[in-house]
Amino acid sequence: MAGPKFNQLTTPGVYLTELSAFPPSVVGVQTAVPAFIGYTEKAEISGQPVYLKPVKISSLADYTEIFGFAYQPTYDIVAVTVDGDINAGKYDFKVIDQSDPDVPKPAYYRLKQQGTTQFNLYQSLKLFYANGGGNAYVVSVGRYSPDDNKVEKQPLLDGLAAVADISGPTMLVVPDAVLLPPTDPDKGPAWVSGDFQAVVDAMLKQAGSLQDRVAILDVYGSLSATDQTTLDQIIAQFRTDVGSENLSYGMGYFPFLDTSVVDATDYSYDNIAETSRPILMQILGWQDYSLYRADGIVTDGNRYTEDVYSDTSFRRICADIAKIAAEWASTDGGKTSNRNLLGALPLLGDILSIIADKASILPSSGAIAGVFTTVDNSRGVWNAPANIAVSNVNGPTYRLTDQQQGDLNVPVDGKAVDAIRDFVGRGTIVWGARTLDGNSNDYRYIQVRRTLIYIEQSIKAALQPCVFAANDGNTWTAVVAMVSNFLQGLWAQGGLMGAKADEAFSVQCGLGSTMTGLDILNGYMVVQVTVQMIHPAEFIELTFKQKMEGVA
Repeated sequence: MAGPKFNQLTTPGVYLTELSAFPPSVVGVQTAVPAFIGYTEKAEISGQPVYLKPVKISSLADYTEIFGFAYQPTYDIVAVTVDGDINAGKYDFKVIDQSDPDVPKPAYYRLKQQGTTQFNLYQSLKLFYANGGGNAYVVSVGRYSPDDNKVEKQPLLDGLAAVADISGPTMLVVPDAVLLPPTDPDKGPAWVSGDFQAVVDAMLKQAGSLQDRVAILDVYGSLSATDQTTLDQIIAQFRTDVGSENLSYGMGYFPFLDTSVVDATDYSYDNIAETSRPILMQILGWQDYSLYRADGIVTDGNRYTEDVYSDTSFRRICADIAKIAAEWASTDGGKTSNRNLLGALPLLGDILSIIADKASILPSSGAIAGVFTTVDNSRGVWNAPANIAVSNVNGPTYRLTDQQQGDLNVPVDGKAVDAIRDFVGRGTIVWGARTLDGNSNDYRYIQVRRTLIYIEQSIKAALQPCVFAANDGNTWTAVVAMVSNFLQGLWAQGGLMGAKADEAFSVQCGLGSTMTGLDILNGYMVVQVTVQMIHPAEFIELTFKQKMEGVA
């Protein structure tokens, strides 16, 4: 604390002046704060709408209070009668039609969603927090409703623009981007979308121009990968989509994930279209029905006594179910009615499980944002966000081989796609740590790019008070000391490579070293920082040599 200056003293006395022993310090910025952009059930704070406004949250409870819950799709139960579709497994379940006890026969059905999409934002937030997520920004680009349930390019672009002017987000996550329509849904392949390409381009441009965030990208059309040919085509199209600019600020992940964040209790009788509800009653009338799912799960549906299938008893059950359905709008939002229906109509519970399974297939970006957060908080941003198990995941939707991953990881054009793989005894593991700029020796790895962002943005924020300061030796010395102390601490934590601090970094600022006299006259203060980054041990080779007895 400084006292009055000597030329300001007017009263005789003793005055105290305290001088700071330490230079100003650099405080590290947060490194794992994603900005999630997509559609929500609502967007409201204290009764006021907050669409296209970044809102900071720290938990899923914060999200649900402001943005609501998951989208509730409506499904038709459609009979599958074409032998080719049945033989190809293009059905969700089958039951045994015993309306004629002498000639029982299988009946096949699939659940067809009304509308165009599922919406991924809410479930992706659940996956984010299940994998260690913390603070995040959410931008609602619009609400979903049964009357207009489609994802469009322009609202997502508007959502990206909404976070462009705020500091804080360090990751861009748009899980609804993979739901954009394909360019030609009738004739073209399902993995080509000009709208997706536009959103990806905007994400990379924003990250590259601001230099304080990265874009976590999902591979469009991942669920269409069924063999090597379609896999190659999907990945080739994704590499076309990302273009050639700002690649070090982006990272792509393949495939999607079969998650466990969605439960059958999230859905109810309301999710079955009214026109399809008589089919449930019809199946209930088939004595001793069993439900055989296309994924191999078999559910015994006979939970009644033998005499329940008499005409009188069956009519009574139908009447009871009709009564429960009529009382659906109860004071508890239908929860009691749904429990009663599940008790009276066990087939409903089986079908709701299938609906939950469909909603459980999610792009990986939400989980990856959580993995980034976990690694940053536990080990530091300079560690690779890889070789980490993904929580609340049953497995990837496509199981890659070593050879297939090799083509993803080290392509000729350098546009690496990071794999998520399933390993026996370990579960689902993030098994890649490259940016899309894989041919760059400087920015090939994710943690190198993100550590540089951390260093750059931390020092940038700390130097703001120096704007308009005297461009002289005192300021230069203070800046060098401030930045050096920050990098010294980073090196001590293991964030920089070098046996000694002076091998890990150097900081210079001064006339004759980083500036000329003309620079100073023009108002420039140039600080030169050199750092030695840590690269991961991506390929570990063990070499063994057998020692022969008696040979020196």
